Amino acid sequence: MKFITPLLHYSNTPARFPSMGLKVWTGLIFAVFALGLAACSAPTSREPGAEVDLPAIYAEGVKPMTPEECGRCHPHFYELIRTDGGKHRIDCMECHEKFHIYRPDKVEYRDILPKCSSCHEEVHGPELAQCSACHSEVHTPLNIPADRSLEHGCYICHPEVDKEMKTYVTQHTELYCHSCHHTKHRYAPECTECHQPHTTEMTQADCVLCHPPHKALQVVYPEDIAPASCAGCHQNAYDMLTESNTKHAALGCARCHPEHKAIIQCQECHPEPHPESMMQAFPACGRCHGVAHSLIQ
Repeated sequence: MKFITPLLHYSNTPARFPSMGLKVWTGLIFAVFALGLAACSAPTSREPGAEVDLPAIYAEGVKPMTPEECGRCHPHFYELIRTDGGKHRIDCMECHEKFHIYRPDKVEYRDILPKCSSCHEEVHGPELAQCSACHSEVHTPLNIPADRSLEHGCYICHPEVDKEMKTYVTQHTELYCHSCHHTKHRYAPECTECHQPHTTEMTQADCVLCHPPHKALQVVYPEDIAPASCAGCHQNAYDMLTESNTKHAALGCARCHPEHKAIIQCQECHPEPHPESMMQAFPACGRCHGVAHSLIQ
């Protein structure tokens, strides 16, 4: 302010400088006043390394963003990863090394989006190198939607199933995979979605006990299958057997029918039931004893 006082003094006596108008003097005074303020507000010199008092919000240096912080602007993707992300529940920046630099006319999405190959090799071989064809939502990689677009690659991941379907031809062979495995990948349908059960009591477990889904007409069953399960298709035989009150009734069906539609010979259990002469005269056991499910004693 010591520079301004003399000027104020002279400004009150313009007669001393008649060639300078009042406006010129006023502008000069304000210019000098501004220079004085700048000089007062200039930062004072500090010794190197001296501590500087900072506001609390700037007290710490910048730290990498956390997934939770990313989620504040991207809540949808954060929730997908949180609830169904599988092994992709990692720090966002492990994949997104570049972000917030998209420019429609300069930087394309394909140049900044993470590449699956950064972490994964060709998991399913070169025929399925385009990961997004199946894993359409990378934030939930195992939640694969089921539709016809997947058909070209099912056999690569499921070669045994593909072989069964083509070897044991049924009406199932003519269907697309997603006709049964709809909704999403790994969805296993109930047989009753398309088929009527043999009995009202049958469950899904009963169906697959005999009918492997991908070769449904190749009926198989365990050795200890309950006769009641066989009754679903063979009700008459089951009724005859349970009402016969013979030793056969105590046996499981698989004892005489080790494979579907196979029948063992009586001699496998009864090697010499009668004298040889009688067996020569009556070689067919059933001529005297009737049907094995309902023996005539």
